[in-house]
Amino acid sequence: MAKVENHFKSDGQFIYLESPYCEFYIPKYYFENNIFAEDYGSKIHCIGVFDVTFFGSNNEILEHRLLNLPTWIDIFVAESETRTVDLPNRGPESCLVIKYIKGEKIMDDSNIEDSANVERFSNFILSGKIPAAVPYLKSILLWLKNQKINSASLGVPSVILELVLASSYRWKENPAIKFAQVYGKEDQVSEFDYVMKRVREICQYTSTFTGLTYEDMNSMITSSLNRTRNHEQETYSPLEDLIKL
Repeated sequence: MAKVENHFKSDGQFIYLESPYCEFYIPKYYFENNIFAEDYGSKIHCIGVFDVTFFGSNNEILEHRLLNLPTWIDIFVAESETRTVDLPNRGPESCLVIKYIKGEKIMDDSNIEDSANVERFSNFILSGKIPAAVPYLKSILLWLKNQKINSASLGVPSVILELVLASSYRWKENPAIKFAQVYGKEDQVSEFDYVMKRVREICQYTSTFTGLTYEDMNSMITSSLNRTRNHEQETYSPLEDLIKL
């Protein structure tokens, strides 16, 4: 499985908490329709990409990080609660908070290789669900790691996956603009100044013409009217010229 960090220890079969206390923050939207997480009471089956905070003996924060296991994992649950958590680079988020104290069993120290996990993680990305705590430049590494963990491949060059991600990541100030177009050009734009949009939703932000293909007509009309009112630039579509012929 993934490398065991200094906050964890392993006996070869299970991974245990080594720090005094930690909390796992699984977004509640992961559980919607059981798409990215399934709650079985004493165990949760979920995608292993969510925020984790480690605490010291005096309840001070030792470290906050993103659990970097982009595949389906099973975590044991001893104590949990639902609450809104103010996450770094993300803001308030309703989460299922899983609590562990030192020595408690967290998960198996192995994972089942399954090509279905690659398909499900791809759907995770295409649905625009990568947590906002993931730095923009690290998103492609998650996708590639998912394939490596499961000994499977989507059979396409990395550049194709990067193009999909580049389209999904939008600038939070104006979702009509790809985040890649502004990141690095201005000093004030960080790797976290983005919003992810699901692939089927992007068309409504590009132009009025492509917005006609979006299934939510109300959203399409609203975004098109706002684009016209604000005199925003339309993305050129050669298909529009063909239809006019």
